[in-house]
Amino acid sequence: MTSIERTAYPRFTRAPSVKELRTLYTPTPTDIAFVATTARGPAQKFGLMILLKVYQRLG
Repeated sequence: MTSIERTAYPRFTRAPSVKELRTLYTPTPTDIAFVATTARGPAQKFGLMILLKVYQRLG
C-alpha cells in the first residue's frame, strides 16, 4: 500500500527528525526576501513565512 505522504492528500509526518526540520523548514534567502517585501508587520511576516513553508512542503 502507498504511504500517505505519496497520495493525493499529503500530510505532515508525525515525528519529524531534526534533520528534516532543518532542511525543509529553514527559510531560504529567497523566502526571506519575499516575506520582507510582501508582509508589513512582524506578526504578518511570521504568519506568511509559516504559510509559505507549509505550501512548499505540502504543495
